[in-house]
Amino acid sequence: MRILGSLVAALPLAFGLIRAATTGTDYRYLWVAIASTLSAGFMLALTRRARRPLPGIVARIAFSVFAAAGAAGMCAFALGGGSAPAVVMVAGGFAVCSGVGLTLATVARPGGDPWSR
Repeated sequence: MRILGSLVAALPLAFGLIRAATTGTDYRYLWVAIASTLSAGFMLALTRRARRPLPGIVARIAFSVFAAAGAAGMCAFALGGGSAPAVVMVAGGFAVCSGVGLTLATVARPGGDPWSR
């Protein structure tokens, strides 16, 4: 579960790196992916009290996806995203990957949560 969560969380960063490598000058996806991943991780750190029971895990996923979508959307608009539907799709996709992936990776750890130590 930890490996699957890590791979899912790395997808936005991989898309950003692929976009940067293929265009050579367009780093917008990479910045949006970084904003999404950092905000999802920050929200998971804030909600570390919710442990293993399923409602707690679902709440952590929801909070981290919401925070990641907001940060990614604001970053995309700040970088010049002109089409609102495109920004919503990219930010939403990155947020789902970041939020779900990081939550699965942290909940699946043997200690349950890396921030609880």
